[in-house]
Amino acid sequence: MQPGRLRHVAPLFFVRDVVAATEYYVRALGFTQPPYWGDPPAFAMPSRDGVVFMLKRADRGDPIRSNNPGAQSGDGGWDAYVWVDDARALHAEMAAAGAEVAYGPRLQDSYGNWEFAVRDRDGYLIAFGSDAGTE
Repeated sequence: MQPGRLRHVAPLFFVRDVVAATEYYVRALGFTQPPYWGDPPAFAMPSRDGVVFMLKRADRGDPIRSNNPGAQSGDGGWDAYVWVDDARALHAEMAAAGAEVAYGPRLQDSYGNWEFAVRDRDGYLIAFGSDAGTE
């Protein structure tokens, strides 16, 4: 193990309903069903291939807002950006599973990625990108 080596990051999203939000990540985005914490459920961490999203029930004014609620194209402002092996194949999988696609696969010439984005049930914009040179 290298001291100071970064290994993972897990964004924390405040959500209206932890169970409904988690079910979307599992059904539409292909994440693994996690355990719930709290009664009623107040926290969950769906994961896929080492990528984890922490979903916490919003309480007493916790913000539920996307960094870019109006984004319909790849103009940045995502709430999370996930690097993947093949963005176009992943898009096909997620679209077929019913994910809300904010924008479909497009080649981002300025940084050389194939990229698409989905919105989750609470409006968070999650982009998935892969290096166009390796696809």
